[in-house]
Amino acid sequence: MSAPRDRGARSKSSAGKKRPSRTGRFSSLLALLLIALLVVAGRLVYIQMIVGPEYAAAAAEQRTRDIVLSPQRGFILDREGEVLAESMEARTIYAVPSSIVDKEGTAAAIAATVGGDAAGYLEKMSRDTTFVYIARKVDVSRAKALQELEIEGLGFLEDSRRVYPSNELACQVLGFVGVDDEGLSGLELFYNDTLAGEPGRLIGERDTKGRPIPGGVTFEEEAVDGQDIVLTIDKDIQYQAQIALAEAVTEWGAKAGSIVVMDPRNGEIYAMASVPQFNPNDFGGYDEDAYRNRPVADTYEPGSTIKSLTAAAVIDSGLYEPTSMFELPPTIQVGGRTIHESHDRPTMVWSLTDIVTNSSNVGAVKLGMALGEEGLYEYFSRFGLTEITGVDYPGEVKGWLPSPDQWSSSSIGTIPFGQGVSVTTLQLARALSAIANGGDLVTPHFLASAPESTEEDMEWPLKTAISADTAASMRLVLTDVVNEGTGSAAAVAGYQVAGKTGTAQKARTDGQPGYEGGKYVASFSGFLPAEDPRVLIIVNIDEPSRAIWGGTVAAPTFSRVAQFCVEHLKIPPGAVVTAVPQGSGG
Repeated sequence: MSAPRDRGARSKSSAGKKRPSRTGRFSSLLALLLIALLVVAGRLVYIQMIVGPEYAAAAAEQRTRDIVLSPQRGFILDREGEVLAESMEARTIYAVPSSIVDKEGTAAAIAATVGGDAAGYLEKMSRDTTFVYIARKVDVSRAKALQELEIEGLGFLEDSRRVYPSNELACQVLGFVGVDDEGLSGLELFYNDTLAGEPGRLIGERDTKGRPIPGGVTFEEEAVDGQDIVLTIDKDIQYQAQIALAEAVTEWGAKAGSIVVMDPRNGEIYAMASVPQFNPNDFGGYDEDAYRNRPVADTYEPGSTIKSLTAAAVIDSGLYEPTSMFELPPTIQVGGRTIHESHDRPTMVWSLTDIVTNSSNVGAVKLGMALGEEGLYEYFSRFGLTEITGVDYPGEVKGWLPSPDQWSSSSIGTIPFGQGVSVTTLQLARALSAIANGGDLVTPHFLASAPESTEEDMEWPLKTAISADTAASMRLVLTDVVNEGTGSAAAVAGYQVAGKTGTAQKARTDGQPGYEGGKYVASFSGFLPAEDPRVLIIVNIDEPSRAIWGGTVAAPTFSRVAQFCVEHLKIPPGAVVTAVPQGSGG
């Protein structure tokens, strides 16, 4: 039998243990609570102050949609107020992909009403996004037809689209705009700040499926429409110039062509065109070469058209007069190079006027050598051949006229008749304007007026190139080119025309010296009426294949466009200019 347990001992042992006090338990709980509060507070600080802005932005993105409101782009008008470029009402279609139940059916419906590729629309609606543009710049009637189908998940925004009502007319001059109505080329680019206006902004709330909540606009800033601009371009002259140029390029089997029609008194450009052309309403369907505004962007060796500047230089310097006489052999040696005429001839005694009239290379060399390298360079610089014209058009280039320290021993023999120097068509037009207007270099320009332009914006600088007397003498010399010389095909019935033909070899483009065999630029530059010039025209036909002479290929196009200009602008014929008398000086 087991011994009974000692109850007293058990009680004594239990009583000897120390129990935790209530104060200790409270302190522990308080410490735990404080730690928890600190953790929570730290988390709140992290969420609200450190990553709070990020979470707020994400929440706002889920709840709202930020939409850019496009302004209406300003119109471009010709000098008579005819519209050349306008902005028409359009619609932009967007989708909330998650809200579209039948994506394939919706894609087919869009293609059937708006046009385009259903597969492309389906791909857009299959993207993992809450917003996607389906089509932009959509015709209003087509967009309304789609809207009437009431397809859930499709939305429509007011927009505008750029339209060129005359299609190819002045295409390179005007240029075109992109899908965001930003100018990409031409005057659309140069005057983009004036035309574009300021975009607006709309922030609207949307539901959990991404659909706009009616009345849920939290911010709206209206767009500011762009300003209209008026150009110096004359729509009718531009049209005639383009048609005549295109037909000449076709007739002579040429690679390309360009034309400039300008008022030589003030630099206002009536027309400027290049071939090939393009339609800015669908500019993406053309080769980029068609975008080139050749009179501003392309250089070429001017050939004999520059002889008018060489002759003006020797007259202005006092070396010779139009009647000064020269004995001209069939060829001339300069710096080890033999320079020929374009056509064989015997030794002749010709006046300065005869040299220009008959487009004598040998005669031009003699005039240039009389001036000397420094003198010739100085006068060509005065005529603007070492600088851009300052035209209000993007991407203008300048030709190449090396300084005399870079000339070879034969340069003084080639530059006077247009080899070894390059120009743009607009540079040559500007230089010739000094002969036409009495001695001043004008600044060619397209802008006639704009609502917000200042007087400073509308200033087109002038600077003197030659004296008024020299200019008057050269106008008489250049009338002989048309009356009796190589430019007879440039004549205009009832008007006295002054001008100069040009047939220039094309320099090689492979980095090697010399010229491309069989490739020429045929040109004619001139103005009328010769006694009081109101219209200056330069025609260039690039690489004609059926003939090469400027008097044959380019002069008839000059005549055709000039005839239209004097009739359209109601320019009176004026007095008949008397031919320069022949003298015996020299």
